[in-house]
Amino acid sequence: MNTVQKLNYEARDYISIGPNFVITTNDPRPNANSSAVFHKYAYTKENNQHNEILNESGSYHILNDKGIEIIAGKKGSKGNVDICITGQGGDITITAMSNGTVKIKAHNIMIEANEDLDLKAGRNINLNSGSGRIKLEADKIDEIAVNGNAVTNNFLMRAFSLAHNYDAVSQISQGQDLLSPILGSVGVG
Repeated sequence: MNTVQKLNYEARDYISIGPNFVITTNDPRPNANSSAVFHKYAYTKENNQHNEILNESGSYHILNDKGIEIIAGKKGSKGNVDICITGQGGDITITAMSNGTVKIKAHNIMIEANEDLDLKAGRNINLNSGSGRIKLEADKIDEIAVNGNAVTNNFLMRAFSLAHNYDAVSQISQGQDLLSPILGSVGVG
């Protein structure tokens, strides 16, 4: 025999402000993970929906069918923190779905980690420094690659490691042009 949970609808209250906006409090019906303390619901003529929900579990959700824009600091002074997002006990996740791009743009960008900083790409990682430099500083830097002009222990170097012409192969594999000086000394080129 199924027991039906009795829901206390008497505590529920709502305000309907026109046909497109409703605020509900103490709704006993469970939603994502518990019942709602409050729920704001609105929709447009094109049925674009907006929901704000505070659950009894303490989680807060904002769901919007179109974009969400946050702008702050127009009248702030230099050095102010205009927008602060802090996760005090867990992770912060930013996800762009459907082949979207996460873009961060500022005069200066600083990423700081107390322990590890991992960059992982399915294809390329590109570092471009306009008129400045790229500086790598560490106690130890390891490279693992098959080829490239920054790879010192590539396949070519490993193949010729015991050969008598290892030094010439090493210079060629590092992108040095050995042929031009030889051709120049015999009057060619």
